[in-house]
Amino acid sequence: MKLLSQIVDKLNRLLYVEPKVSAPEFTEEDIIAERKKAGELFFSVLAGNVSVLEALKKLPKATPDDSINVCFHILVHYAADEDIRKKDPLYRETQDDFILHAAETLQRGEMLPINIINEYNDFYNGNLIYPEINKKTIIARLKKSINI
Repeated sequence: MKLLSQIVDKLNRLLYVEPKVSAPEFTEEDIIAERKKAGELFFSVLAGNVSVLEALKKLPKATPDDSINVCFHILVHYAADEDIRKKDPLYRETQDDFILHAAETLQRGEMLPINIINEYNDFYNGNLIYPEINKKTIIARLKKSINI
């Protein structure tokens, strides 16, 4: 069993695909601009001007800012709770208030409260930065998942 584990580890290291482009450097101004963009997307979703799917596509990606990364999951939960929102007006109001508060905070360029970030980090048990999805990363992940 130990030998098999070592072989799999060695294959994974051999098959690891290094991204062609290194992670971009972010300045504080870049992060603030991305937070403001995420805040505007939240406002647009609440107003019904943008669908959740469209907002998810427009969210900044591969950023080192936890506030931005949490936004992805907030929007996913918002969409997933659509049936609950229709049945329970109090739940809808509470969720809308939460997203409105997050949007206002982000629009000011501020970080979301640490308790919100920690709640999502605990829920997803790991880093919330999601990779660029392209042919190369998909093939690399498939190879890792089938252990070749």
